[in-house]
Amino acid sequence: MDLYPMQLVFERGPIFLLVLFRVSGLVAACPLMGALAVPIRVKVMLALVLSVAIFPMVKPVVFQPNSFLGLAVGLGSEILIGVTMGFVLSLLFVGIQVGAEMVSQQMGLSMSELVDPASGISTTVISQFYVLLATVIYVLMNGHLILIRSLAETFKTVPVLVGFDAPAILKIFVDVLTAAFQLGIRMAGPAVVAIFLATLALGFISRTMPQLNILAAGFQVRIALGFALLVISFSMALMLFHDSLIVAFRQIGQIFA
Repeated sequence: MDLYPMQLVFERGPIFLLVLFRVSGLVAACPLMGALAVPIRVKVMLALVLSVAIFPMVKPVVFQPNSFLGLAVGLGSEILIGVTMGFVLSLLFVGIQVGAEMVSQQMGLSMSELVDPASGISTTVISQFYVLLATVIYVLMNGHLILIRSLAETFKTVPVLVGFDAPAILKIFVDVLTAAFQLGIRMAGPAVVAIFLATLALGFISRTMPQLNILAAGFQVRIALGFALLVISFSMALMLFHDSLIVAFRQIGQIFA
């Protein structure tokens, strides 16, 4: 058994600690691996395994902080790099979840919410369905492997203790947050507009036919119309999410290149 990576860990422990903090930030914030449903022990073991695998490729540096503040800043910057890469992709999942929640509220399904074990918050069945499909797309396009490879490349382009470009990171957060909400609105737009028009039409009908129970009829119409439009726009929503993932990966590469 080759013990070379472990020997490097013991000889260059401080550098390994910096690598571990950057990897841990990614594991804690990225989709799939950072979900609440994943046990803490699994996340810790995954961070350790990835750190041991990436560590031999990291160039040695002189780690001599002048104070505890310098040590905290160094560790904090490494964590922030990993968290940025993972959180940027997680925002896209939030966007598609927001879009599904908008449709669920218009359909009247928001009254039957349940707890999502992946996020730990109350959500609807449609929102869970779309998040699971987005996760499948993320795995099928090897998004988790691309993210890990991108993290390994950052140790060449952004060595440990070198720091990061704070304005660029702030800009990517704003851009991806905007793209996430655009994704949700574009996904929910057709269904929300159609349900609004159907509700408006039912309102006019109730004015001419007061004996009609508009509340009971409105639920059935909104649910049927919402499901029909979700099925029709299903492929478009998944394509939008796929394209948004590609753009997010490209932006991450530009920031840390």
